Amino acid sequence: MTLSVQSLQSLPEPALILLLGPSGSGKTRLSRMFEPRQVLRADDFREMCAGDRGDQRVNGPAWQALETVLRARLKLGLTTVVDATHSEESQRRRFAELADEYGLLSCAVVMTTPLSVAHARNAARTGTTRVPAPVVDAQGAQLGAAQPKREGIDRVVPADRLPALGAALHRLAAEEARTGDLAEVRRAFGSGAGELFDWDSPSLDPEFRTGVFGAGGESLRVRWMDDGEPFDQRFEALVSCPTEGCPGPAWAPVRSVSELAAAHRARPLDDSECVRCGS
Repeated sequence: MTLSVQSLQSLPEPALILLLGPSGSGKTRLSRMFEPRQVLRADDFREMCAGDRGDQRVNGPAWQALETVLRARLKLGLTTVVDATHSEESQRRRFAELADEYGLLSCAVVMTTPLSVAHARNAARTGTTRVPAPVVDAQGAQLGAAQPKREGIDRVVPADRLPALGAALHRLAAEEARTGDLAEVRRAFGSGAGELFDWDSPSLDPEFRTGVFGAGGESLRVRWMDDGEPFDQRFEALVSCPTEGCPGPAWAPVRSVSELAAAHRARPLDDSECVRCGS
C-alpha cells in the first residue's frame, strides 16, 4: 500500500498543493513523495510544447495547458500538486481562486532550502535548465516577502516538516512490489525499458528465465542469469557469434540500455560467449 497524502497530517486531502521555492530549492525532489499522476510540472509542459524544459518562449501555452489539466482534476476532486516556483503573487492568487471555485482547499508547501544550496544546484545544471543567479535571487526575495494566507491560500506548510523521503521511498517500494516480475528489468534498465519487456512463458532456457524486449516487428531476447551469487546476477542478450562463419548463437552480458541498443544493432559486445563454438 502506498503512503497516501491522508497519512501526512500537515496536508489536507483532497487539495490543490502548490510547491513554493526558487529554482534549485528541491521542489521536484520533494514532489516524489506523491504519486506521479498527481503532479503537474511547469517544466514538463514546456517540454511538451517546445521539446525543451527550460524554453521560456512557450510559457504562455505551457501554463494554459497546465491549467486545463488542473481544472479537469479539480473538477473531479482530485488532489493535485503543482511543481513551479510560484514566485509571483498573481499566480498564487490565481491558483487559490481555482481551488475555491471547485470547492477544494489550497495548501502552499514552502521550501526551506538555503538560497546558497539553490545557487549551487543551478550552477551544476546545463543548457536552458540553468537559471541565472540574479533570477534565483529575485525569486528568493519575492518568495521571502510572500504572504500566502493573505493571498487566499488556506494552509501553509514548511517543507522540512513533511516526511518527504520516507513517503517517497515507501511509494517506490510499493511500486516495485507491484511490478512483480519486472523488478529486475526496471532495476537494470529503468522503467521505460520495462514497458518494452515480457517474460517468456515458458522460458526458452532450461536453466535460466528468458524474455523479450519488443516493439513493432523488432525484438531482442535476453535471459536473467541468477545462480545464487548476488554479485553475479545479470542479464545477457542473445547475439550473433563474433567468430566469422559460426552461426552461433552467443550470449552477451548487458548492463545498461546502451548495451541493449548495441546488442540489438548486432554490434560486437565484450564478454559475449558463443553457445556453439565457445568463442
